[in-house]
Amino acid sequence: MSKKNKPYLVITRPEPGLSETAQKVAQLGWQPLLMPVMTIHSLPFEYSDMDGLQAIIFTSRQAIIPTIQHFIKQHVTFQHIPVFTVGDITAQDAKQAGFVHVISAGKDVVALAKLITRQLSPDKRKLFFPSALGQGQLLVELLQQSGFNIVQRAAYKTESILKLPDEFTSQLQAKAINSILFFSSETARFFVELVPTELQHYFQSIQAIGISSKAKKYLEHMSWRSIEIAAHPNTEEMLCLLKEHF
Repeated sequence: MSKKNKPYLVITRPEPGLSETAQKVAQLGWQPLLMPVMTIHSLPFEYSDMDGLQAIIFTSRQAIIPTIQHFIKQHVTFQHIPVFTVGDITAQDAKQAGFVHVISAGKDVVALAKLITRQLSPDKRKLFFPSALGQGQLLVELLQQSGFNIVQRAAYKTESILKLPDEFTSQLQAKAINSILFFSSETARFFVELVPTELQHYFQSIQAIGISSKAKKYLEHMSWRSIEIAAHPNTEEMLCLLKEHF
């Protein structure tokens, strides 16, 4: 058990990533409070033009497993297809899933589009972009403006939980929460939408740590002790921003 005055760090991400982040938080001497604010549901999709494929794009680690499952069903050898990712966490997951050639933009979708434009030619084959349902429009637009033929498929969908868990509300009202970690703009959006008006004043003593400026835009709808954004989109950078509050 942590000996800190406000011992809890809240982790809002789902698996994959929830358990590993909790372990890192505990190693730093904090008490992790696991509170994934959304659920992930894989979606069936069709894509068979593997010969016409130049590269795969992942902007979320949640898209990796459904994509691989699709390739396996199609009896596709996917390991040597080049992969481009928006961040380092997703790149690491892609490598662990078996992809050999993985390049991370290490920032956001604008940086990712610039990276792809530098590395690939729009005159060659298609780009395949498996994403969350209703997400990824900006990246598609940026790459199309550069002349790329990009094929997007919804590989999964996200759904918000219905209410904040009782354990979280209890620790919030006990003023035992130091910081809350947001690993995507979606988790930030879902969280802000879940907080009832009567609880909002409690967050004025809590630090919010987000993975991107897009997440920050949603977090700014509430009053926090501070909002910190990671310089690079990975867990280590986020944890470096932790500040103990009393």
